[in-house]
Amino acid sequence: MDPSIISWICTGKPDGRKANEKFDLSLYLVTDRHCLRGRDFYEAVEEALRAGVTLLQLREKDMGLEELVAEGRKVRKLCRKYQVPFLVDDNVEAARILGADGVHLGQEDDAIEKARSVLGPEAIIGISAHNLEEALKAQASGADYLGVGALYPTGSKKDASLLAPGMLEKIVQAVKIPVVGIGGIHEAQLDQVLDQGAAGCAMISAILGAEDIGAAVERMKARIRAREK
Repeated sequence: MDPSIISWICTGKPDGRKANEKFDLSLYLVTDRHCLRGRDFYEAVEEALRAGVTLLQLREKDMGLEELVAEGRKVRKLCRKYQVPFLVDDNVEAARILGADGVHLGQEDDAIEKARSVLGPEAIIGISAHNLEEALKAQASGADYLGVGALYPTGSKKDASLLAPGMLEKIVQAVKIPVVGIGGIHEAQLDQVLDQGAAGCAMISAILGAEDIGAAVERMKARIRAREK
């Protein structure tokens, strides 16, 4: 892991976890080239990074390993430039080849234990959870954070089931690791998610689909900072 980015901020880490696992989930960008309004993918990503997203997950469901790695090298370079943690969605092998800071796994993807053995003890490993049982299991298996949702209807995963009312807050209260809200979150819903105790919001179209990406990120960053005062 790049030592220049071991200064990330995280709250809610359980006792006994390593100090170099610090990261900030508050404004979490998940990539999707289908909502760019015709803009260049890398330029859009850099605009979001420059404006202040705090973590980036490269999500490409339709790419083979070679193509994913080629794209990932360019995105990783941008993340290093702005000292933002770089995660890969689902693909542990791509994360290993890229020297990514971690991986985000779904319930059907590689087990946490396998990802940890491949990527090492300092990798950030996030897990999607849809109920309390999955959340507690992921925490017990060594996940560093949870992505909980879908909170709202989302075009990025059309078969995603909506989370039961109150489940996000219930999970936040039950686990000791940070929880990020996922699924269909737009700028207007930012406070609704954070009010339930989430450490942050994972967003796709709210950032990359915004008319002005930089301005959208800056507005949301300002709202997050205001809540911290």
